[in-house]
Amino acid sequence: MRITGGEPFVRKGLPDFLIRINQYEKLETINLTTNAYFLEDTIPLFQKIKSGSINISLDSLKRDVFYKITRRDDFERVWNSIDKILLTDLNVKLNMVVLKGVNDNEIVDFAMLAKSNKVEVRFIEQMPFNGGHFSNDTLSAEEIIKTLQNSFPEMIEHLKMCSTARIFEIPGFRGKVGIIAGHSRTFCSTCSRLRLTPDGTFKTCLYDHGDVNLKDMLRSGKSDQEIKTAIRDAVSKRAKDGFESEQRTQQIIHFSKNHLSMAQIGG
Repeated sequence: MRITGGEPFVRKGLPDFLIRINQYEKLETINLTTNAYFLEDTIPLFQKIKSGSINISLDSLKRDVFYKITRRDDFERVWNSIDKILLTDLNVKLNMVVLKGVNDNEIVDFAMLAKSNKVEVRFIEQMPFNGGHFSNDTLSAEEIIKTLQNSFPEMIEHLKMCSTARIFEIPGFRGKVGIIAGHSRTFCSTCSRLRLTPDGTFKTCLYDHGDVNLKDMLRSGKSDQEIKTAIRDAVSKRAKDGFESEQRTQQIIHFSKNHLSMAQIGG
């Protein structure tokens, strides 16, 4: 299970929720995506539960660029938290959304973080629903890989099943680097993700509108079997890829894709 947002830790009672779901025997790992603002105080919590990975969103190593992207002057606080969690044995992934003309000159600097740290540094294509805050001129996954290969020509791809990221190993590095083609969607054939939004909508794709509201079914007294059937039916009708899913969504609610934000869809 992965808990994402927005920022999960602005939700009251999240630590107690994580402890509660940690009690489910069949749940193998609890993963969480965070901006690391509240991370330092919660490191002991992650060491107590079945932590799979902690994905930290960080789009720049420069204070001024960090401020430009986030509109918050909190780089030191965030970086101090990252510095501390890297000293633990927790599985940490560092996610950088590559913004052309904004932070794409930091790709190699980010990759170098994996040299002495056991961390997976992942570069994410700018998604089409970023609210139009930055340029829609996306730097593709292949362009990002080429930039990395120019600096690390011995980089080798590490094949991983059912992953949304292409993972690469660099000789002499403790960690790894990864590429997530969120915009070009080249990973759809191996994606096994299912999503549940805060309002209870069940989604089979990041771009999916969602036709099933599990919260409404639970509150209306539907049986476990009826809920299972609804989930299986939705999965059986899953789009072949994110492009088809996005097209279906646009046909249903007639919006411009640039009106969506990552906070709305739980990316």
